Amino acid sequence: MAIRKFLPGLALALALSVSAPAYAHEAHEKAAAARAQVATPTAAVPDGGVMAMPGMAQDMDHGAMMADEAPKPMPERLYRWLGAMHPAAVHFPIALFLVAALLEIAALTLRRPVLTQGTRVIIALAAISALAAVALGWFAMGLPGKDDATHAYHRWLGTSIAVLGLLSWWAKEHWVRRPGRRRELIYVGLLTLTAAAVMVNGLLGGMLTHGVRHLMF
Repeated sequence: MAIRKFLPGLALALALSVSAPAYAHEAHEKAAAARAQVATPTAAVPDGGVMAMPGMAQDMDHGAMMADEAPKPMPERLYRWLGAMHPAAVHFPIALFLVAALLEIAALTLRRPVLTQGTRVIIALAAISALAAVALGWFAMGLPGKDDATHAYHRWLGTSIAVLGLLSWWAKEHWVRRPGRRRELIYVGLLTLTAAAVMVNGLLGGMLTHGVRHLMF
């Protein structure tokens, strides 16, 4: 009779002893899964629309930490700093060459040569700034050899623009000092080719900076 009184209590204690480890194990698994999800967000999509890959944030942070921990020598720091100035420097020759081309087109279309009086200085400034932008671009990209197609086109087309800019400046000065139809055609052809190359290379630079789909409508 005494044993029967303790049977319900023993059964309850046995049930609790079996269920407690199982519940603790289940809670541990849920906590581990939550920590893994926070550490590697596989479905996080930033504002730019690019899917973040697992471990991307950790790798990027690790790379930045390693870059901060490893001090760079002064020549390398200067080299990288000059290359970082390239995106700002390219705006000057782009704008100047296009303005000069538009003024020449307006003067030819409207038959108002007075519009071309300022193009002599504009083309000179454009040619000089193009040389500076190309030099900074070489600092930014380094020596050729590991370029993909877009980088290679951008590098060599930009270098060609500097040469075309100098030739356009020379043709303009040659035509102004000794006017003639042949010299005018040479100047107009060189300036047109330079302006077209500037626009194409500007698109390539935008693809390198903002991605291939940055102009998608």
